[in-house]
Amino acid sequence: MKTTAKSMAMAIALSCAMAAEPLAAVQSAPPPPPATVGTMATDGSAAPQQRRRKRKPLTPQQQMEKFGGFVEPAYSGKVLYFMDSQGRIPAEAVEWVAGQVRIALSLPTRIERDAKVPAALPPDAGGMISVVDIEGEPSLLVAPDNGWARVNVAALAADGVSAEVLEARFKKELWRAFVILFGGGNSLNDFDVMRPIRAPKDLDACKALVSSPEPFNAVLAGAKAAGITPVRRTTYLNAVRLGWAPAPTNEYQKAIWERVKADKERGPTNPITIPPPKQKK
Repeated sequence: MKTTAKSMAMAIALSCAMAAEPLAAVQSAPPPPPATVGTMATDGSAAPQQRRRKRKPLTPQQQMEKFGGFVEPAYSGKVLYFMDSQGRIPAEAVEWVAGQVRIALSLPTRIERDAKVPAALPPDAGGMISVVDIEGEPSLLVAPDNGWARVNVAALAADGVSAEVLEARFKKELWRAFVILFGGGNSLNDFDVMRPIRAPKDLDACKALVSSPEPFNAVLAGAKAAGITPVRRTTYLNAVRLGWAPAPTNEYQKAIWERVKADKERGPTNPITIPPPKQKK
């Protein structure tokens, strides 16, 4: 009888231990991570309610209606000149590179077409890049101490490449002239336009038409030393609020001008009031 009772007690204890083991495992397991918005499934899909919506960029018309477009304050410093005296490369290619200078570094530029290369820099020039088409000269000449550089289209086209390849080479070489003129150095990236170039065909291996931001700090410092400073560009709405916006030129800017002026004259109509702390009795 004692043996049977003892065996039953052992069996009950063993069954309790076996039942408690999975329960303990469940209790000790960490809770599953909460679902987050935009979490993707293993196949790359996402539930419609979890997919983040990407905002579409505003069109120029929408920017004009909402902010009054973009404006720049009056600028009195020096500018970077592009002197285009050749006719083989479309004028749009020079405009494109000058536009990249303004977009990437906010430096003011000026383009002169069909102009002879002056013997000296114009009075308001902090630097000058000439575009020529002369047989027998190298594709790039840079004289940083004198503030000028020259890109030669004839040398870039010496191996008889197509017009499309020639235009791509030209844009890359013109950007290189700009960077080197203001103190930017060579890049360590084999596919960057600022890598060492030994022949025009080496430009074809460069993936982008302009460099990475790697030399931008040096270029900005060099431009500042030459008297060229970045131009501030902001919305018309912000310029009116700051007090330096030019007179409105269209109905959208006029509405913004009048609204901001009325807000300033009226002042805050619903000031925030904070009650004093209660005194403890």
